[in-house]
Amino acid sequence: DTIVAMIGKEPGLNTSHEFGMVLNWLSSGGKTVFLQDGNSLMMASDKLVDVLTYLRSTFPFLERCTTYARSKTLARKPQAELTAIRKAGLDRLHVGLETGDDALLKKIKKGVTGEEHIEGGKKAIEAGFQLSEYWMPGLGGREDWENHARNTAKVLNAINPHYIRSRPFSPWPGTPIHDAVEKGTLTLLSPLETLIELKLMIETLNVTSKVCFDHAGNSWVNRNGRLLFTQSYEGYKFPEEKVRVLDLIEAGIEHLEGR
Repeated sequence: DTIVAMIGKEPGLNTSHEFGMVLNWLSSGGKTVFLQDGNSLMMASDKLVDVLTYLRSTFPFLERCTTYARSKTLARKPQAELTAIRKAGLDRLHVGLETGDDALLKKIKKGVTGEEHIEGGKKAIEAGFQLSEYWMPGLGGREDWENHARNTAKVLNAINPHYIRSRPFSPWPGTPIHDAVEKGTLTLLSPLETLIELKLMIETLNVTSKVCFDHAGNSWVNRNGRLLFTQSYEGYKFPEEKVRVLDLIEAGIEHLEGR
């Protein structure tokens, strides 16, 4: 009835893309908000606090507010400012770690070092944020897979984020890294080789995080043709389910080796 009344008063809403987005948000519960775009914490901290305060006062029923953030930005922000942003109502941060290997971070022009990843992650957790760190299996190719696996686990061990999420590497046409693949200076890992890299990374991991494979790129299957890992957003709780994840990886390796 409310929707019909609103469209009756403002007919243009019936073809409004934004109005449709609001309706979809409300119909799904309207309990969560995501602040766009890639690095919201670059805003002046006082202005971001104003935005969050207005958001929370306008929608007092919100259960969670999330955004993307970069490690370097987190590392540079004063701790008191990060804490103020958290208290104003920003709950969760998604950070693109990609890798913990300094040489590979430089090669992909990430603009951050492993130590800056660690500093930013630790400061986010100290401020009270829930932290998701994303890494890219396969990013180093055959040339750097071992350093990629070991050093990514090393950085994640130092941060100990709430979530560790796998987003397997896939080169995008038109980018320098895709050109490297075309020229043969970067050799993509096969599905089997990526699982072997994943096994090393997980073996080296010593965290109390949830390790997640909630993306279509994590498409390895077992001998029955079923997905190797659950794509649940909550993933597997470490260290309790570390052995289980390693067993699943081993099953995937055995399946691919037996082809």
